[in-house]
Amino acid sequence: MHCRYHLMAATALCVACLSVPSVAAAQAMSDAEKIERLERQTEALQKQLKALQSEIAQTRQRTAKVEAVQAAAPRAASPPPADKGPILKAPTLAISDKVKVTLGGFIAAESVWRQRNEAADMGSSFAGIPYPFSPLYHENEFHGSARQSRISLLIEGAIDPQQKLSGYFETDFLGVGTTSNYNQSNSWAPRLRQAYGSYDNADWGFHVLAGQSWSLLTQNQTGITPRKENIPLTIDASYVVGFNYTRNWQIRFVKDFGPELSFGISVENPASIVGASTATAPAGTGGTFASGGIVNGVVTNFSNTGSSFLSTVPITTDQAPDLIEKAAFDPGWGHYEAVALQRFFNDSTLTCALGPCIAGSVGQAGTTSDRSAFGWGIGGSVLLPVIPKYLEFTGSVLYGQGIGRYGAGQLPDVTIGADGSLTPLTGLQTMIGLIGHPTEGLDVYAYAGLEQVEAKYFNSGTTLLGYGNPGFSNVGCTITTPSSFAGTTPTNCIANNRRLEDVTVGFWQNLYKGDFGRVAAGAQYEYIRRQAFAGLGGAPSTDDNIVMTSLRWYPF
Repeated sequence: MHCRYHLMAATALCVACLSVPSVAAAQAMSDAEKIERLERQTEALQKQLKALQSEIAQTRQRTAKVEAVQAAAPRAASPPPADKGPILKAPTLAISDKVKVTLGGFIAAESVWRQRNEAADMGSSFAGIPYPFSPLYHENEFHGSARQSRISLLIEGAIDPQQKLSGYFETDFLGVGTTSNYNQSNSWAPRLRQAYGSYDNADWGFHVLAGQSWSLLTQNQTGITPRKENIPLTIDASYVVGFNYTRNWQIRFVKDFGPELSFGISVENPASIVGASTATAPAGTGGTFASGGIVNGVVTNFSNTGSSFLSTVPITTDQAPDLIEKAAFDPGWGHYEAVALQRFFNDSTLTCALGPCIAGSVGQAGTTSDRSAFGWGIGGSVLLPVIPKYLEFTGSVLYGQGIGRYGAGQLPDVTIGADGSLTPLTGLQTMIGLIGHPTEGLDVYAYAGLEQVEAKYFNSGTTLLGYGNPGFSNVGCTITTPSSFAGTTPTNCIANNRRLEDVTVGFWQNLYKGDFGRVAAGAQYEYIRRQAFAGLGGAPSTDDNIVMTSLRWYPF
C-alpha cells in the first residue's frame, strides 16, 4: 500500500511540473507543436512509471526473502528456552549490526529424598540402587542442592539475510572436583553441558553443527533443530529410564526438504559400557575386568586410564565414531522421527604360545590381535498434541545390539566373548509421557520408561563366562555381613542387571512472571525398580522411592 501511494504522488508531481511551462507557452504554440510536446511528456511519464514499477518489484522480492528467513529462523537457531514452563523473551546485547548475544539460565534451590541411599545428589543412579546386603539399602538419603543452576550464552551473527553463524555455550555445577564435598564450602565444579558452533543457510535449507551437543538420537520438538530437544521435565538430572540421549562431541549435517521433512546424519564421539565382572575370569588366574582380564586363557584389554587425562576413569578402546541418521516429519499434526545407529567396538587380545595365559606371568610369550564387533540400533519417536495447548503425548523406542549407553539407565553395551572380543548385547529402550497444561503457568507431567538387555554367556569347562550367566551366584545379595556392611560387594552377588523400570509424576507452577523474570516451583515423585538375571540363589531385585523439590528463578 505504501508503494502505491508513493507512485500516485510521484505521478501527480511530475504532471504538475510538466504542465506549468506548457500553459505559459500555449498561446505561442501551434496545435501540432502542442500535440508533439504532450507526446514527449507522456513518453517521459511512462518511463518514470516503469522505473517506479521496477523499484516496487525489487522491494517486494527483498521483503519476501526477509520474511522467508524470519520464518526459517526458528529451525536454524532459536534462542535458548527457559528449561521448564513458558518461555520468556531473553535479553539480547547487540555487539554490532550483525552480531547479538543472548543470555540464559536459572538459579536453582532443590532437594532430594530417597528411600535407598544412592549417594547420588540430584541425578539418580538407576542401575545402582543398592541390594539388601548393603547398609545403603536400609538408609534414607536427603540432600539440598543448587548444583543444577545453569548459565547459557548464545552468540548469533548474520552473514546475510539467508546465512547465519551461531555459537552456544551451556554449563551447570553437577561436576565434581577433587575438593568437592558437603562439609563446609561445597566447591562444586562447573560442568560442560553444551558448547558448539553452527552454520545455517535458509536458501538451501542446510545446517551444520560442530562441538558438544545433545545427540542426534535425542528427540526434537520440531524438525532437527538445536536447542529444541524434547527433554523430560523432571527435576531428576538423570531424567527418565528409557529416555535416549548423550551430550557429547559431534559433527552434524541436516538438510530440510521443505517445512515438513528434515534429514540429518551425525558423527559422534564413541564410548562403551562393558558388562563383565570378576566372576567371568577363570578361577586361579587372578583376572579382573575393571580394565581387562583373562577369558578362556586369552588376555583382553578393552579399557585403560590416562596419565594426565582422566587418570582415574577408565577409557574404552574405541577406534571409530558412532554414526547416527535421523528423518524428522512435521506434517501439520504432531512430530515424528525415525532413527538408525551404527557402532564399532574394539579391543586387543593376547594368546599365549604355550597354553593358557597366566595373570602376572613375565615368562610367557604370545601373539596379539585386534578384535572388532559391530553394533546397531533402529527406533523412532512421536510428539502428539492430543488436545492442542492442553495435553501432549510423547513416546520413543530404540532396539538393537550395543545400544546401552544411549539410555538414561546406562545398561551395558557389550560383554566379553569366548575369544576375548567385545560382544554386543541385544537391548530395548522405551519411554512414554503425558504433559498437561491445565492452566496458564502450570505444567503437569507423567512418564514411564523401561530398559532391558538379553543375556549372552558361555561356559568353558567349569568356568562361567559372559553376561547374565545362570550359573553366576546371587546368594549373597540379601545377606548382610561385616564385609558387605563395610562397603564391599560380595563375590556371591553378581546380579547382572537385566531390566530397569521407572514411573514418575510431577509438576511445575509459575509463582511469578514479570519484569524480573520468572520464578517456578516444582515437585516430583519417582519409583525405580532394578531387576537382575536369575542365577544361583534366584533373581534379586531392588527398588527406590524418590521425592524431589525445586525452586528456580529464571532472570532472563
